[in-house]
Amino acid sequence: MKKLTFIGNLAAFLLVFVACAGFLAWWHLGGGSASVASPIVQLGVILAAPFLVYALGAILGLIYLWVRGTTFRRVTKIVCRVLGVATLAFMLLAIFPVFFPEFGDALLGPVQVVVIIAMAAPILFVVLGVVYAIGCAGVTPAASGGSGAGSSDVTRVDEG
Repeated sequence: MKKLTFIGNLAAFLLVFVACAGFLAWWHLGGGSASVASPIVQLGVILAAPFLVYALGAILGLIYLWVRGTTFRRVTKIVCRVLGVATLAFMLLAIFPVFFPEFGDALLGPVQVVVIIAMAAPILFVVLGVVYAIGCAGVTPAASGGSGAGSSDVTRVDEG
């Protein structure tokens, strides 16, 4: 993983993590009960936890992959990047009804899916965050990647 990719993604997900954790702390300590009529507060109540655990998975995955120097084959990396970005896009679709109420009925599906997964299986968001981190990992060189039946998807590269 390139240093700029690591730092940029880590900073972005740390910002999301801190913002969501701060909002949830404020809400659960009673600061938000008076302003529950605000659409932004309702949005935070619904989506802060899923974004928090997704960011946690991405942060842990990025740090682990950076420290270990783990690389993946190009196809694995592309598939993981598509899954990670698609998950983020789907979660962001759940924000649209707050800012564009006229599309509320059309975009109620993503809101329901995100809320149901957040209640039933929040660990799924952590796993999808790690999948996003794998999509940011380095690519295994073609010579050591191999494509035979015994080749591995993961290779450790020691830089030093």
